[in-house]
Amino acid sequence: MSRMNRFHARIRRGQAGFSLIELMVSMVIGLLVLGAAFGIFLSNNRAFSATQGLGRIQENSQAAFEMMARDIREAGGNPCDAELAPGNIITGGPAATATSANWFIGWNQPLHGYENSGLTGQVAGTDAVQVLRLDQGVRTLTTALTSGTTTLSYTPAEPRFNAGDTLMVCDMRVLGIFRAAGNSGVSGTTGTVSFSGGGNQCAYFPQPNAAVCSGTPTAYLFPKFSTVSRLQGVRWFVCDPDSDASNGDSLCRQVDAGAVEEVVPGVQGMQIQYLTDTGYVNAGSLSTVAAWNAVRAVRISLTVQETEPGNPAASGSTDGAPIARTFDHIVTLRNRTL
Repeated sequence: MSRMNRFHARIRRGQAGFSLIELMVSMVIGLLVLGAAFGIFLSNNRAFSATQGLGRIQENSQAAFEMMARDIREAGGNPCDAELAPGNIITGGPAATATSANWFIGWNQPLHGYENSGLTGQVAGTDAVQVLRLDQGVRTLTTALTSGTTTLSYTPAEPRFNAGDTLMVCDMRVLGIFRAAGNSGVSGTTGTVSFSGGGNQCAYFPQPNAAVCSGTPTAYLFPKFSTVSRLQGVRWFVCDPDSDASNGDSLCRQVDAGAVEEVVPGVQGMQIQYLTDTGYVNAGSLSTVAAWNAVRAVRISLTVQETEPGNPAASGSTDGAPIARTFDHIVTLRNRTL
């Protein structure tokens, strides 16, 4: 072979490609590497989804407990003296017996629970709690009441009291509850609210088993700087806000027979127990006003489920079902421990 032919033969050997077998082996190795990388990606994605879902669940549970605790702690409290017994000094005012239809429970029972059912819209198998508390605005009387007066003047003027509001007025000696008859308007920083005379005024001092005023009342003239506040009936329960069981349930709040407000989505269950001298008991074990008034703390157990928007079956769990966790929280009633 000539020198030139040998040179061209070496060039052809250098330009030769992979054989079919070599290509197939390379493709198999490449697929294995890609499969391993994809598996790692899926595993990390599932771990991220699970962590994100648990984070949402924990945030929802913390928000639920914080908002519920804010209401429950204040059950039956007043800005004057925790030892004052409330006197019902209103004709047609709050009833003295708790029923699911009675929003103010009973002026002598600021806390009541419902086990498994009892409230309109409450999901079966879950518990609910109802409290009587003051709203956030505490006002003071700008002038003392005088004999025969039917108007309270208070400051600050806003938020104002309106006709139909159930109000609590107290000083360090007497605490009474009455319903506002009308709003006389606002003048500068002072608001006025009217109430019916006669039956809306009576002497009521903190004494055991004192009867509600009846007959001809004896007026107690609250002095200047006495406090006056609006009473609220607040309910917490698990509801189905859109009446569609497939979308899950939520923790809901309702104030004074108003609209039901969805507060925290994904709450699938709530169980509540109440601390008495014998330990924690269910609502069914508390059958009297005295028993409810002996409650010192409330233990709430919430079952919270992930509710990722657009994906009701979030894949944070191994079986593709939404992640769910149960959390417990204890709320102490402030006015029972002072």
